[in-house]
Amino acid sequence: MSLTITHTDSDGVITAYLINKYVERSKRIMFSNPSRIKDTILRSLIEEWEIKRLYVLDISGNERALRVASVYDYVVWIDHHEWIPENKYKNIEITIENEPSAARVVSKKYGIEDPIVDFADHLDQNSPQNDLEVDFRDLISSIRNSYQRERDHILEKIVFDMMDNDLKTIIDLNKKNIENFRIEMERLKSRIRENIKNIKVNDKNVYIVETDKNIPVYKIQEIVPKDWDLIVVIYKRIRGSYTSWKIEFRSRELDILPVAKLFGGGGHKKAAGANIIYNFEIDQLLRAISIFYK
Repeated sequence: MSLTITHTDSDGVITAYLINKYVERSKRIMFSNPSRIKDTILRSLIEEWEIKRLYVLDISGNERALRVASVYDYVVWIDHHEWIPENKYKNIEITIENEPSAARVVSKKYGIEDPIVDFADHLDQNSPQNDLEVDFRDLISSIRNSYQRERDHILEKIVFDMMDNDLKTIIDLNKKNIENFRIEMERLKSRIRENIKNIKVNDKNVYIVETDKNIPVYKIQEIVPKDWDLIVVIYKRIRGSYTSWKIEFRSRELDILPVAKLFGGGGHKKAAGANIIYNFEIDQLLRAISIFYK
């Protein structure tokens, strides 16, 4: 019996589908991200699921997450983000390849041929090629934004439904949710347009967006002027007296990964992010950018 833990985006959903359809059907599918992966694995261990094998997909890990995962009999960790694990555990098999998507890594590893892998490539590179890909991406985002308490259950159902239905059928069943999501995004975009800041850093055109709203980075990219070299989206989260920040970086040519790592994050050279739980000032970020990109 196996468990799948995957990333909460389109590539993560597609990667989980590939594993469950072509490799091994899991008892459960859980969703996580790099900042929560250790806690997600810990949470899975207290469930009485009798899991022997764990698949972790499309999520960069760390030493603590690997240590916790090693409690399982066998772990398969597949990713395409840039990190170098120090794997001390004989029961953990790690595959990291520089591919457009984690789905592509899975397809190569297991010899899977499925056209949905191309979807994952396009969506993880923010370059959807047709309406179906756009609809699928917005479907996953609508679930992430609108169903916080039920999100994992609904995403899990989407993965299992994909095994028996084509994507058009799934999109049609969720058309209303997608439409409502797009209406809400247009409303938020009109507000965010007024708060886009343009700053020149060593001749680099940096656009900064600060928001406390749940709006995907790809939606913000649609409204940022086209002359950007770097987009920085700062999501501020306030829960009671607790404040945290999630920072997303998108670059045309600059390798933004060193800046993300400076703030405890990771990702790719042109798309990276970080979660910050200590005091954060935007001047800190601008100084880092000016130092790295003279």
